[in-house]
Amino acid sequence: MLDIIYSVASFVIAAVAFWLGAIKLFAKDKPFYMKLLVCAAGCFMLEQQLLIINLWCGVQEVFTIGMLGILGCNYFLLSANYGTIDHVVDDRSDNNRFARLLANIAPVIIALLCVNAFIVWMNKDVFCAVLWMLMLLPAIPASYFNLKHIFLPSDACGFLNATKNCNIWALVFYVVTIAFVTCSASDNSRLVGILSLLMSLSVLAITISAIRGAKKWAI
Repeated sequence: MLDIIYSVASFVIAAVAFWLGAIKLFAKDKPFYMKLLVCAAGCFMLEQQLLIINLWCGVQEVFTIGMLGILGCNYFLLSANYGTIDHVVDDRSDNNRFARLLANIAPVIIALLCVNAFIVWMNKDVFCAVLWMLMLLPAIPASYFNLKHIFLPSDACGFLNATKNCNIWALVFYVVTIAFVTCSASDNSRLVGILSLLMSLSVLAITISAIRGAKKWAI
C-alpha cells in the first residue's frame, strides 16, 4: 500500500511539473531553453506513469521501458545548456577560466556516484547495471555545464541569472536520481519511494525555476 502511495504522489507531482511548464512556457515568445526543461519534465512524468502502471499490474521486471524516461530527461537537461547558450555565456576568455576549472568537480562526483550504482547493480543484475549506466550517462557532461553556468560571471543579457536556479535543481535531480537507482537494487521499498518523491519534487523545482527564469530572459 505504501508503494502505491509513493508512486501516485510522485506521478502527480511530476505531472504538475510538466503541465504547469507546458501551460506557462509552450508559447512562441518563451525561451527555447526553458521549453527544453519542460520536455525534460515530460520525460520524467512518463517514467513515473509507467512505474504506476507496472505497480498496478503487478509487473516485477527489473528492466522496464520507463527507464527510458530517465534517459530522455537527462538528455534534455544536457541539450538545454550544451551548444549555443554555452557559447553565448562563456566566451572562453581567461576571466571564465576559474569557472571552467571548478565545473569539472561536478562530472567527477556524478561519475563516481554512477560507478557506485553500477557496482551495486552488478551484484544483482549485470544487464540492468549496464542499462542504468546508459540511462545516467548524459548526467555526467550535463552536470559540467550546470555547475559552470552557476559560477560564471553574469552575462550582459542576463541569461545566467535567469537559469541559475534551474541549474542548481538539475544538479540536485542528478544526485537524487543516482541515489534512487542505487537503492532500487535493494529491498528497501520505503527509501526507494522517498527518493522517487524527491526526484519528482526536484523536477517540479526545475519547472518553477524555468517559469520564473523566463521572466528574466532578456530576449
